[in-house]
Amino acid sequence: MNRKSISEKADRLNKNHRVILLSDVKALVIGDHDTYDVIKLSFRWSCNCQWGRFKSHWADCSHVVAVRTALKDPASQAPVARLAEILHDAIHSTSGRRTA
Repeated sequence: MNRKSISEKADRLNKNHRVILLSDVKALVIGDHDTYDVIKLSFRWSCNCQWGRFKSHWADCSHVVAVRTALKDPASQAPVARLAEILHDAIHSTSGRRTA
């Protein structure tokens, strides 16, 4: 994957609201094949996708690029962040209930 296709994929992920910012150093990215954890460790971003695990020393994966872009305009991800809050609240409000 070249730099142009990485940035194009990152743009698509952002435009489709597939980046969930959890903080300024942690995010979830709903990729084409899975959901990935993107975290900032010290000064370097890390992703648990295949590219991130094996090629991140060469260049950032599209998930990291998408998170960096989303952090520049966090409000652009608000619909997904609100959905994440709703799901989180729903899971925690039902976790104490028994199901039949």
